[in-house]
Amino acid sequence: MTCEVELTELLPHLSSVLVETVELGRSLVRITVRTPDSRPMDCPGCGQPSNWVHSRYVRHVADEAIGGKPVVIDVSVRRLYCEKSDCAKTTFVEQVAGLTERYQRRTPAL
Repeated sequence: MTCEVELTELLPHLSSVLVETVELGRSLVRITVRTPDSRPMDCPGCGQPSNWVHSRYVRHVADEAIGGKPVVIDVSVRRLYCEKSDCAKTTFVEQVAGLTERYQRRTPAL
């Protein structure tokens, strides 16, 4: 029997990211996602939109269990430069609504 369900229907907080892989292990579900390159983000310091990428790095956030197995989401996020020269924030990291918050290692749902 085959069941075709979109991953974002089960996990709606992944709708704004690009899902690269889903790995089902014996004791863990690991989902690898990345943010789109083309979407500008507002600087948290001044509100100026920026699409000037400094670098990328991977955040590992725990999410609600699926089928009794813990879930870890590896999120590749961008560090961006603020394009406003007099802003106190030189760089900032994009946050994904419903998935990441500053300094947190768990999704808001967990």
